Amino acid sequence: MSAIFDVARGFFAREEAEKNALHIKNSPYHRGYFLYFEENTDPTMTADLKEGFDIGREVPVTDPDVVAGKPLHGPNQWPDDDGTFRSVCDSYFGAMNGLAHRILRGMALALALDEDYFVDRTQKPLAQLRLLHYPPQAGTVVERTLGCGAHSDYGTLTILLQDSVGGLQLQNANGEWIEAPPIPGTFIINVGEQMARWTNDRFPATLHRVINRSGKERYSVPFFFDPDYDTMVETLPSCLEPGEPVRYPPISSGDHLMSRLSETFSYLGSETQDGN
Repeated sequence: MSAIFDVARGFFAREEAEKNALHIKNSPYHRGYFLYFEENTDPTMTADLKEGFDIGREVPVTDPDVVAGKPLHGPNQWPDDDGTFRSVCDSYFGAMNGLAHRILRGMALALALDEDYFVDRTQKPLAQLRLLHYPPQAGTVVERTLGCGAHSDYGTLTILLQDSVGGLQLQNANGEWIEAPPIPGTFIINVGEQMARWTNDRFPATLHRVINRSGKERYSVPFFFDPDYDTMVETLPSCLEPGEPVRYPPISSGDHLMSRLSETFSYLGSETQDGN
């Protein structure tokens, strides 16, 4: 945990030109750096006051899925001058990938499924490690410019590591925003939209946002764990009572994720509008 925060702080302290050399729009696979206001997690607002670095599952260019042009499959962008950055991120990615599989085994059992139900659908997961930096916001904070706008994550679950600064808020069942204060040595687990679709909202997606009023720099490290690109996400029979309507139509994991990313990342949205 301390090592991943160390490399995050070091990376975001670099000169803007160094970070922009690894800009996410330079990657055909949605990997790399993005600046303040380039992601908008709440499309009803403006954009997020944060910068980030996205790292996916490392897939060589010779892999059949990369050769076939399947979105979100390919190698990462890495700083050329910092072997520690990559080694720490690779190690952390592997640890979170293993933890995600363990959590999904427990969720499967809770849903009266075979323990390996989700594991079998995450053999080549659309997993993503993200390093985030939030500057402090002073004075009056308006909803159109938050550190991170109100949203739910897109996949099955998110394993979130946050530093001691705070600022994360969750919406409870009464529609109230409550603080999610940091607890040393722990993770926050957010349920994502695809798990909500699978369970017909038995496991509802966690609506959350970030407002950094601390006066300090805030860093967080979410690990998003999504099913294989072609996995169909449709309501589980064990999550339907007799006569209960299905709330979500079936959709592939990859189609859902690409749709949500195109809504929230400015460079992907413009590509979609241009027909590319």
